[in-house]
Amino acid sequence: MTANLQVSELVVNRLKNLKDVCGGGLFGLMYSKNLIIMGFDLESSDILNFKKMQDNFPTEIDLCGLFKFGECSDTEAHMQEILACVDITDNPILLKCSHKGDEFELKASQYRNGKLEDIEYEVIPEEILYRQFFYARLLGYVEIAVDNNEKSITTEFLNVRKKLASGNVIFQCQDQRIFFDTDNVIGLNQESVLSDLLDVLKVKKQDEGKKSKKEQAPTDFTTININCLIKKSDENEKNSRATLNFILERNRLLIPIKIDTIAALHINTKTIALYDILVESLCRTLRLVEENVLEQTDKISVPSTFHFKPDNFGHFYTCIYADSIPDDDKHLASKRRELHQQLGLALTRPVFRRSNNYNFSVMNSNLLVNPHVGLKSTVVGGKQSLVQGKYTYHHYMQDNFNDDGWGCAYRSLQTLCSWFKFQGYSGSKVPTHEEIQRYLVKIGDKPANFINSRQWIGSMEVSSCLHGFMNVDSRIMHVTSGSELASKGSELAYHFESQGTPIMIGGGVLAHTILGVDFNSNTGELKFLILDPHFTGADDLQIVQNKGWCGWKNSSFWDKTAYYNLCMPIRPIIF
Repeated sequence: MTANLQVSELVVNRLKNLKDVCGGGLFGLMYSKNLIIMGFDLESSDILNFKKMQDNFPTEIDLCGLFKFGECSDTEAHMQEILACVDITDNPILLKCSHKGDEFELKASQYRNGKLEDIEYEVIPEEILYRQFFYARLLGYVEIAVDNNEKSITTEFLNVRKKLASGNVIFQCQDQRIFFDTDNVIGLNQESVLSDLLDVLKVKKQDEGKKSKKEQAPTDFTTININCLIKKSDENEKNSRATLNFILERNRLLIPIKIDTIAALHINTKTIALYDILVESLCRTLRLVEENVLEQTDKISVPSTFHFKPDNFGHFYTCIYADSIPDDDKHLASKRRELHQQLGLALTRPVFRRSNNYNFSVMNSNLLVNPHVGLKSTVVGGKQSLVQGKYTYHHYMQDNFNDDGWGCAYRSLQTLCSWFKFQGYSGSKVPTHEEIQRYLVKIGDKPANFINSRQWIGSMEVSSCLHGFMNVDSRIMHVTSGSELASKGSELAYHFESQGTPIMIGGGVLAHTILGVDFNSNTGELKFLILDPHFTGADDLQIVQNKGWCGWKNSSFWDKTAYYNLCMPIRPIIF
């Protein structure tokens, strides 16, 4: 039976932004008689490269067809060629894209019985994707002993994959008493689906006494952790000891591998099917690690896994980097640049540096991420220019630290630092108040008694700290009064469109963070999206939004008698 075709809204938006591209491979996920396109890769001279890249995608997102721009005379030949590489459907998909003036047109076909047939498709909105799909992150550890030659590495990795795929592994869900074995689910009904698993995990969180809060409209996928447990019998233990002796005698290389791999799942998938999906996920990451080890021509270094999820990308993308090779290595930088081009990503900001690694712990922390999402402005005919990317909301009294009445600029600085950390421009942690004070003393900006004081800082100190902690330069905008800010709509809009960084503004005795503007260039009407660091309550999105701690403000919000300095950070140019 032919699957119903769906296309992620994020894929459609990415395709719209492509220019001067002939086409590429499509990657999708099959569920409940539906095939949804979740990602793509740009044109390759070798169709087999699409299949190889599949291992970098989350498990279950597989090669499923091609997309083409404009008229291509060899389309059917390419569809016939890719047919042998597509496993999840017998009828590969073709998306034909075209730009007609300002309009973008997308038509779908399927390759059936040697011919292309037009088919209908449905675009799935971003919010629905976040509600219907989630990710399972598989974590574990394995050691593989090899000789330092290609044949040994290839053979030993293949042997380990065969062993793990032969029922020698069991999976445990988030340290709960829920296990997935070869043909059995322990702790859940055998007929249950993955939404039941998510419900159980949520119930357990509520049982721990956490107060229920208004849920933010989803802006990302839920991720659950699965532990990989390798089965060992007494005979296995003996063999392991013997193997260890063999390693020592022959000076073989013992490669420690931290298993860290991701599978994309639909909530209606049967839980009994999860075991095979996780095994394939395990094999995918081992193939990626093997490839990395084979690329290391000199001394083999420990391979580490990094998961990346660029803004509006729609899925994770996994890379393996050798620990001994720094991000600034020219060959590695060149590979990252090629990857940007291969995935249709802009060359204006880093995406695949180690510091861009998706921060699962921050996303699961109590800090609010992007609390402005869902807020509506009311400027008639206005154009919104907003912060680009993620940040965390820092405000008074967080971290069990009382800075009420003096720490607003420190908190705004922390929010700015979180943005640079999230976007991968820096691997440095968000500084504490004391670390900020010590740095300002170190550079001679403040006297020694400034440390552990309750003294304010302003925009100039924030600029200095951004440079010191994040290696980021800033532009300072001076305005003589709050009323003058009403004339800065075009300038502020340009900042958010070109830089996309949050702005710290200080004036009088107060500091705030500007996250965007809504500006009508014809009427001059202007509103500011403000994140207020003076909030002293718990991190409850409903309170933060409903009480205006994060919200749209008009020009009267600013003090007409105070002058203001705006610290406007500039994106570094790094790859």
